[in-house]
Amino acid sequence: MKIRIEGSSEDQKDSAVKEKDKGTEQLLDFFQTNRDFFETYAGDSSIKVKKAPEGLNSFAVDLDKGDLYGDPRFFTEKGYSESKAFFAFLHEFEHVRELKDLLAERGGLALWKKHRARVVKAARLKLFDNVWDDVRMNRSVVSRAPSQSEVRGKLYKENLFPESDLINLPKHLQFAYALLRESMLPDEQCNIDPAVRAEINKLKAVKNKNGAGLLDYASRPDIPPSLRIKLQQQILEPVYEKFFKEDAEQEKNKNQKGEQSESDQRDGQDGDSEQPESDPQPKGPKRDEKNPEDYFKEHYKKFFENNPDQALPQDVIDKAVKDYKGKGEQLKNEKEMFEEAYARQEGVSVEDLHNYQNFWRQIENISNPETNELVIEELRKIFRKIISERIKPSLKPKLPSAEGDILIRPAEAVAAVKTGNLEPEVWQTIEVKKSVKKHFGEFDVTVVGDRSGSMDESDDEGNVKMIEQKKAMVLILEALREFSKDLDDARGHLEEDLNVRTEAWSFGSEKELGILKPLSSDLTEKQRVAVYKALDDTSGENTCDFLALEGIENNLDPGDIDRITQGKLKKIVIVLSDGLSSDPDRVQAVLRRLRGKGIVVVGVGITKGGESIRQTYAPDAQVSEKSERLSGVLTDILKEHLQDL
Repeated sequence: MKIRIEGSSEDQKDSAVKEKDKGTEQLLDFFQTNRDFFETYAGDSSIKVKKAPEGLNSFAVDLDKGDLYGDPRFFTEKGYSESKAFFAFLHEFEHVRELKDLLAERGGLALWKKHRARVVKAARLKLFDNVWDDVRMNRSVVSRAPSQSEVRGKLYKENLFPESDLINLPKHLQFAYALLRESMLPDEQCNIDPAVRAEINKLKAVKNKNGAGLLDYASRPDIPPSLRIKLQQQILEPVYEKFFKEDAEQEKNKNQKGEQSESDQRDGQDGDSEQPESDPQPKGPKRDEKNPEDYFKEHYKKFFENNPDQALPQDVIDKAVKDYKGKGEQLKNEKEMFEEAYARQEGVSVEDLHNYQNFWRQIENISNPETNELVIEELRKIFRKIISERIKPSLKPKLPSAEGDILIRPAEAVAAVKTGNLEPEVWQTIEVKKSVKKHFGEFDVTVVGDRSGSMDESDDEGNVKMIEQKKAMVLILEALREFSKDLDDARGHLEEDLNVRTEAWSFGSEKELGILKPLSSDLTEKQRVAVYKALDDTSGENTCDFLALEGIENNLDPGDIDRITQGKLKKIVIVLSDGLSSDPDRVQAVLRRLRGKGIVVVGVGITKGGESIRQTYAPDAQVSEKSERLSGVLTDILKEHLQDL
């Protein structure tokens, strides 16, 4: 029989075992609880998250298998809360994803080796590479899991960079840390040297032809990793290096001044201003001038000690790359990497993205046979007109007159007075031109597609109705997305704002009933692709258009109804169908209610089979006798109702 004594080594061993078992149980629970999240977050099966082997106490990676082994306790033991540890875990996941993407690029391995060699040789470059890559990694986490945005802010404000006052740091570190902290906490500007702020502002002011900022673009999650490295080296590092050289020169001068001061002090004590040739050189603190980084080694040490990326040590990454065979993988060029990263960012497959983009290219070439003009261009003209009418009033000069506000022809005035003409036309009057037209502040468009079985049939000329309906609906959504973007670009110059929202529904039988895209001002790639794919399913056995209309009615916001009444919101619903409704009376009942609230509802019949639309949706109804004309018909309807925006 063993007698247990409190505080004995046996108790300590038991306690340690219990603590270990508890930690193992928590670790298992972490992966079991978040298994579905990790699978969804990854977006594909190329990377899998697994529990770290016992005793690892950090992270590891197997690139061939696509396995990331991790332990969130690495972060919690550093004082991170569970939510912050979870964010840091996802951050490491993004590093592995980026590494796999880089190695999959043509020339990616060579670029990685060259870049790795650079940062290994210089601690300052390793620090900046870590900083800028972290901006990209954290954006990747939040883009895939928006709920992590708040956690990211708290992590940087409370743990990683609690101080926004960086003024006492070397300027090259002010530059690096301000880029990182202000990207993570955009509402908090750092206190930095004016010269550093000026360089950051210069970089922010650089825009591409689409208006995207350089700093934003260079850290986007959807650009290839190789491009991130190139932009970092070609644009950001020169600024960083300039400040590093200034800092090093300043420290060198301070150091030399300190040595000279000590030498002068010794000379004064000896009472001799000259030093004998045989005397040794003055002793004092002297740094190795060949490595100016030594001036800042304590700063660098502090950064790397606090950096959570130590969870996946560099030697572990080096070994993973060395062992990586990339079996069966086809190396990708930059364009393919762009597409893959963008598709992943938007939450769609590359194949779906390609299919949608190819489909849209067909739609862009659809012409209006009556005007012989591209239908998308007709809409663009309307959009430009709407925006121009909302531009803030500007000062417009009238032609020279006998009286006015500004003397624009002084020489002519003098000559005229000398000849006795006391009212020469040498003045300019400034008038404010302002539109008296009252505009709507919001515009909603809801398109409702028919997914009944007959839509899979062809019309008299061999055009499949389902395909033509897809073209029409995608055209409207893409056109309105473009309109909304143009409004965003012009927003700073608009006197009267306009918010455009879109929505998409479908009907057939009850199974085909649903919201394909919810009402909002957003219209992401994922949403547009989802609408495009859903319209491929035309298996409905009935034409229950009334169910979609009733759904729209039930989802109406009371505030929207008030804005319609006040003339602030214009709401239009366009319903497409190729046949008689399964319950015309029910359709007409809901139409009366919707139109009674001021909502415009237009029915569009597809081919002669949809002729019944004229009666069911009267008085707002049209028929596109040829399905290929459907896009043009919808464009005409939209143009009509855009006129008074």
